Amino acid sequence: MSLHDSFVRFLLNSWIGRALNLIMVAINRLVPKRDNQILFESIPDFSDNPSQLYSYIKSLGTDYRMIWVVDSIRDDLDAPQYLRNTPSEFWQFLRSRYIVSSHGYHLMIRAGNQVYLNLWHGMPLKAMGYTEREPSILLPGVCDENYYLIATSTIMRNALAACFNQDARRIHITGQPRNDKLLTEGRTMDDSRTIILYTPTYRDTGRDESIFSMPDYSEEKFQDFLREHDAVFLMKLHPLDSGIRQRSGGNIRALDPSEDLYDILQGVDVLVTDYSSVYFDFLLLDRPVIFAVPDLEEYRRVRGFVLEPFEFWAPGPRVETFTDFLEELERCLEDDDYYRRERRIVNSLVNQHQDAGSSRRVYELVWGD
Repeated sequence: MSLHDSFVRFLLNSWIGRALNLIMVAINRLVPKRDNQILFESIPDFSDNPSQLYSYIKSLGTDYRMIWVVDSIRDDLDAPQYLRNTPSEFWQFLRSRYIVSSHGYHLMIRAGNQVYLNLWHGMPLKAMGYTEREPSILLPGVCDENYYLIATSTIMRNALAACFNQDARRIHITGQPRNDKLLTEGRTMDDSRTIILYTPTYRDTGRDESIFSMPDYSEEKFQDFLREHDAVFLMKLHPLDSGIRQRSGGNIRALDPSEDLYDILQGVDVLVTDYSSVYFDFLLLDRPVIFAVPDLEEYRRVRGFVLEPFEFWAPGPRVETFTDFLEELERCLEDDDYYRRERRIVNSLVNQHQDAGSSRRVYELVWGD
């Protein structure tokens, strides 16, 4: 469990924590705010929806002072940066009128006179929060007029409302800023080979349920397949993953977990995942998705889904063995129309906006300029 999660549990689950939280919020409300200061934070640093919104606001040439809370300082970026969980970072948070976050950091100690923009980090497929069977943390719903949460469609707004115990009127259908990259930039991979990207969901069980754990997996067969199809298999693990599935060699390459997925996703030909909601975004490109789900029934029983049946919401071949995976991958590479009808149906349900205007819509929603 992260330091942030441990701190939130302390604030929620003990009388000392609840009293401390009330004191911190009261102090926060008393500290004068800089009306032009926007604090950004994301995991990894400078990534996901906050990064794209930051770039959009910067391109407008506004007078906003935009700062970042980070885990490590980057000298190559021209932006004020403050290390997470330090006195200087906490002071900048207290002084900021606007908070933009991908993971809900600072939400517990935010004052009502701060505008909080919760961009989150993907639309829900897996059960989370109030829809989980055994949630680790349940934050109270936030309903004041200075709190904003975004969604990509009416269905996703309702799913998020259930997950966060949230007033749906504070959830706005804008699309995700990070998807602007998918719809505006050209192929972002220098490699001319066919690109297959594997993005498994984060698991905190310590178990390996990847394609590499399939009982009939053969490294030799996989490498031969990739060479025969002039393809490269990239793995992009969740930033919080322990890395048990990470391996490299030949035509298999592991990407740095800190790398922004949306810097490369536009150049991907086939996406392979299990339960990661990244595929909702990838549907905007109308390219094949394969679901490697050897543990589907167990995952459904233990974690569960906020969208069911999974078989409907997963518009691509679902495989449980490595032999089936290779067969379905070959068909995806050879037939552009394979599962296209299903992809377009799900895309129409989860992505109301299918343009590159999500950053603009979010900016206009909050700042109204």
